[in-house]
Amino acid sequence: MRRISRRQWAAGTLVFMAAASLAAAQINLSLEDILRRNVEASGGMPKLAEVKTLSFQTGGVRNIVSSSGELKTTSGKSPVVMEAALVASGKVVRNSFGVVSDVTGPQATIYQTMAKLYAGLFSLTKFADQLQLVGVKSFGSEKFYHLTRKGPSGPVAVHFYLRADDFLLKRLVFVGATSDGDKYEVNYDFAPFEEVEALKLPLSWFVSQVGAQGSLTEMSEVKANVDLDKGFFTQAETNIGRTEASPGRLKGNVLDWNASPYGLTIITNWTRKDIEAAGLRTGDKIVLRLGDDEYPLVFYGRSSELPPWNELAQGARLLAPTPRGGEAFAIQVFGEEGGSLAAKLTPLVPVSAKKTAN
Repeated sequence: MRRISRRQWAAGTLVFMAAASLAAAQINLSLEDILRRNVEASGGMPKLAEVKTLSFQTGGVRNIVSSSGELKTTSGKSPVVMEAALVASGKVVRNSFGVVSDVTGPQATIYQTMAKLYAGLFSLTKFADQLQLVGVKSFGSEKFYHLTRKGPSGPVAVHFYLRADDFLLKRLVFVGATSDGDKYEVNYDFAPFEEVEALKLPLSWFVSQVGAQGSLTEMSEVKANVDLDKGFFTQAETNIGRTEASPGRLKGNVLDWNASPYGLTIITNWTRKDIEAAGLRTGDKIVLRLGDDEYPLVFYGRSSELPPWNELAQGARLLAPTPRGGEAFAIQVFGEEGGSLAAKLTPLVPVSAKKTAN
């Protein structure tokens, strides 16, 4: 066995003690020191101040934020905007298919928190005067600074966890209760930060909610200092075309589509209001017209009224609520026929339907 000399042992001990002292010094930092190092790790205040607007894509959602914390999100295949949300003037509004409503409760807190986080380029600079240091928390072998909002938390408390080694954000947690008194907890776990467009950002994060399946969010198309129209952050506007509805007839536009090995789903701008005006009932037979082509469909008013999957897979064609819920109705073509139909689609292309004799 190789012997370790007293000198080597002493040197190793000094290195260990120095590392331990450094770790202890890191852990015992004040709130001001932690926030200062967080900003430095994010590029420093001069660098952060250069960015007046930030635009990026997360899946099918375009996010645009100002340095003052105004945020607009839009979803839809350009030029279509099916839904828009706006964080500005102390409140959150959502416009879904032309119906505008205030967002309140836990969801409003999430929108407002994410707006400040995006505005600070994922640093905590926009929260600096609102935070308090809870202490140091361990997740496995890693240690994190745990910070939270000062004062009453309202319906949801917000917790930030910064890595003790690089002072960058690792985890963001929203904890509270819904209006019905049920427990509400949503976790955002951020990937290591990377350089993109000369900025240091987490290019993905995993969102998990108690009682629901988690999902991965990935950033793309990151652009700093994009030019915006005057008044950009004053309205949450949509662009979904126009609809016409009369007994037995519908006119509208295609908003989006998705082709898969199982068939084709085409999202229209028809909502339940249009369906009711047309007087359609489950089981009605209709003819869809798209360009010069016509396609026979069967109408279903509720997803729960659809036939079993084995019947649909044989080549069914139908008009029903969108598979994942929401305001719109969708045309669904099962089987290989959907591929040729998908080739004829463009955003906002006109589409119409007419009820026929059953």
